Amino acid sequence: MNIKANSIPMTAVEGEKLMDTLLRHHQLVSNDCNGRGTCGKCKVKITKLAPEPLDNEYKKLSAGELADGVRLACLVTACEGMEVIFGPTGNVDRKESLLFMPEQTSGQHSSVSQVSIDIDVPSLADERSDWERLTHKLQEMCSLTKPTIGLPLLQTLAPVIRQENFAVNVVLHNNEVLDVRPGKGIIPIYGVAVDIGTTNIAVAIFDLETGRMVRLAAAENGQTRFGSDVISRIEFSNASPHNRTLLRQAVIDTINGLLAKVCTAAEIGSKDLFKAVIVGNTTMHHLFLGLDVSYLALSPFVSVSNAYLQLSGTEAKLAIHPQAKVQIFPNIAGFVGGDTLGAIFGAEELLVSGRHLLLDIGTNCELYLQDGARRWACSTAAGPAFEGAGITYGMRAQPGAIERVTIDEKGLAITVIGGGEATGICGSGLIEAIQQMRQAGVLNEQGRIVDPEDPEIQLSSEISSRIRAGEKGREFILSYSSTGNDIVLTQRDISQLQFAKGAVCAGIRTLLDIAGMTMEDLDSVVLAGTFASHLNLASTLDIGLIPQIALKKLKTAGNAAHAGAVKALLDQRAFDGIITQASNITHVELGGSPTFSMYFMDSMYIDPCEI
Repeated sequence: MNIKANSIPMTAVEGEKLMDTLLRHHQLVSNDCNGRGTCGKCKVKITKLAPEPLDNEYKKLSAGELADGVRLACLVTACEGMEVIFGPTGNVDRKESLLFMPEQTSGQHSSVSQVSIDIDVPSLADERSDWERLTHKLQEMCSLTKPTIGLPLLQTLAPVIRQENFAVNVVLHNNEVLDVRPGKGIIPIYGVAVDIGTTNIAVAIFDLETGRMVRLAAAENGQTRFGSDVISRIEFSNASPHNRTLLRQAVIDTINGLLAKVCTAAEIGSKDLFKAVIVGNTTMHHLFLGLDVSYLALSPFVSVSNAYLQLSGTEAKLAIHPQAKVQIFPNIAGFVGGDTLGAIFGAEELLVSGRHLLLDIGTNCELYLQDGARRWACSTAAGPAFEGAGITYGMRAQPGAIERVTIDEKGLAITVIGGGEATGICGSGLIEAIQQMRQAGVLNEQGRIVDPEDPEIQLSSEISSRIRAGEKGREFILSYSSTGNDIVLTQRDISQLQFAKGAVCAGIRTLLDIAGMTMEDLDSVVLAGTFASHLNLASTLDIGLIPQIALKKLKTAGNAAHAGAVKALLDQRAFDGIITQASNITHVELGGSPTFSMYFMDSMYIDPCEI
């Protein structure tokens, strides 16, 4: 069957859902619920042959939207001649804003080097093989004991060394020859640090000889079209071996697309990229490698491998030198992955002796506690609320998202990313909105929206008028819309945030209990990740997301995981040290922990958490 989406001709299989058709044609569509029809985010406008709405569409879409042909792509069956319009799920807005890296650092221990060599010319009196001649010179000039070379390079060695009368430049990774090029011209040697996030992927290219950053870029992870969080992607992967292949290809395509972008901008050849360091959470690690994730989501949450891995560029399917070294951060255990280890390595505060707590807040929140040589780590399923998923008008931090909310005697004011009319609210805006609503008296400590008619409730008329009855309880209007679709927070939205912040707070309290510590004992609490860097830190304390601590001890570290990957790229010795450190971290499994369960229930209140 033939359909058109945004005027692009596409083919659909009979009985296929429109969502699947769009995904098959590599179109990015919000898919938070993995096609169940429950999130209401995959809105499309069907301009021709719109079907009758289904029950879930009546629940998720307004009457105006339904009348205008808006439907949910995951519920619509594609049919011959159907025409569809849909918008982008987002833009690269904040993705690059936190990718700051030092312009100059040390590249002296990057493990990649080059040397110019005049190989002895063969003769009847000297019948050594080409490789023996090259090996002899490498041992003589570089003090290498047993140089090695891969078969693909060995297959081209003979003509290459003779092209400039046995004068060559050799690129080495420790004892291994990565490339041999004719002549004595300097070979540009670059490396790339890659952070595979669940939502976004970031790459940064560095000159491995000077440590200078050349270019960086970020983009939405292509896997998002198969699910917004790790659980939905695990479910998608488990459905069939083909799905696992799709997920792997999606992340590889995203990385290679970014590499093409930065290499073109910096006028760098892809074959001049001789090293890559990759960091990501356990699920992203497995999906990038094409590993089975079936048992990650099942107790006792066992991964296929947590070990440090080193692949070739060809094995990793990356658009870099075929013999390049691709080094992948090891996971710690369970859902505590290489991104946590990268953040430990990348957060400067954790390099200072003392007691430190690291939080990487997201759908799956990783926590790391350090007390001198004692180290613990755990993960807690906070849910997708921090990224806007599962919230009625939730969205990622992109243009149109409410990111700041202020309620005072003058009324309510919002700040929208990119300016203009609000179309939803992102995670940082959600936290601030709920903190302001609690402070203003719109919410009680249990997180319930108050009854404005209650004589004991003292609210201004402007704020009271924003509380109204919704389909499932009261809701609070954050922004009035010219289309009638006001941006609101419902009672269920607030509950979602309570579950998320309760899980994080309970995880912190459980780790501290195990270590025999209190918040007062900590020298710092470091919040890592893009999301955390846009938080109002005081708000995190006010709503009990983080137990009470002196505000000056709260720090943000930006994309610490990516910074850790950069350090590993430029300093192999330091990377070897952090790999060793991974084995000394005690993993704490919170699933089934009575202590965690007790603290979780106690951490649901929208009030400061005093412990």
